[in-house]
Amino acid sequence: MSTDKIQIGILGCGKQAPKHLQGLTRIPGVEIVLADTNAAAAKSMGGEFGLQWTSEPGEILEDPAVHAILICTPTTTHTSLIRKAIDCGKDFFCEKPLTDSLEEAIAIADLVERERRIGMIGYVYRFVPVFELGKRLFEDVHSLGESMVLGRPVASFFRLGGRGSHQEWKHKKATHGGAVNEMLVHMVDLAVWYFGSVEQAEFLAKEILRPLRVINGRLVEADAEDYVVVRLKMLSGVEVLCQADLVTPCFTQLVEIQGDNGTFMGSIQQDMPSFVFCSEPRAGYKAGQTEVTFGPHNVFEAQMAEFVRSLKLGTPPSKCTVRDSVLIMEALEKLRIGGNG
Repeated sequence: MSTDKIQIGILGCGKQAPKHLQGLTRIPGVEIVLADTNAAAAKSMGGEFGLQWTSEPGEILEDPAVHAILICTPTTTHTSLIRKAIDCGKDFFCEKPLTDSLEEAIAIADLVERERRIGMIGYVYRFVPVFELGKRLFEDVHSLGESMVLGRPVASFFRLGGRGSHQEWKHKKATHGGAVNEMLVHMVDLAVWYFGSVEQAEFLAKEILRPLRVINGRLVEADAEDYVVVRLKMLSGVEVLCQADLVTPCFTQLVEIQGDNGTFMGSIQQDMPSFVFCSEPRAGYKAGQTEVTFGPHNVFEAQMAEFVRSLKLGTPPSKCTVRDSVLIMEALEKLRIGGNG
């Protein structure tokens, strides 16, 4: 893309859009327009950020001046909006999960490659500095079967919990809500990023612990799971346990990986411990515990910077590609088929 200015349309003015807006508004040369079928939501966000808005998403999709779109709408709308964007010659960023179907995810990946479009999916944890460190630590697992620092990874635990009750659709099966699509997918993404494809998957727990919720002042009956525990066996041999929920009063997130030569512990939270522990010194790490700190870091800004960089260069993003999402959907399909999902 040769132009110095890039116009990006954001579809959906709910909770996620402002996070991306804060990142995009810091990038020189990016112009933004908003759309939401809820005119009040679009008008409110447009006023807050001083942006043009419309209640007709089709206007943005069909506008030749708009180079790319950000899809911040419910999962059920993703496939149709992505296909429409590609039909209109646009690249796209889509909030996670890409779809609720492995078949659809593969079809979208094939379409993106066939039409030579850029597609990126919102798995923001790949932009957290401590998890980027984790990726470097386990970079050699795919080829050598072990980490140069921590040796052969044996077992790992990925946890993500939040309180839920932000939007009704996020607690309804019909709109693909629930702890799996809202929370678990992020941790499965990290597991796949670190250790490769999933060989086996099963639910150890899949429950609705809070069937009644107050959402936007209304008592709502939830029918999508709000607590899950899954076991993954990776093709690389690593055992992974993931726990995700929408019942934790205070947001909680952590990753813990045990290797033959020690432990990696990481969290997006500044008040949680992050460290590398080595039984024996290796690759510049001393024996014992090495604390790792990175300070404040806007992961949404980093994510949007990568998306815009990709648009300007006309090359796929370095992280969070559509093919990456296919691997996640393959894991979820294994859960659905073999794990009573």
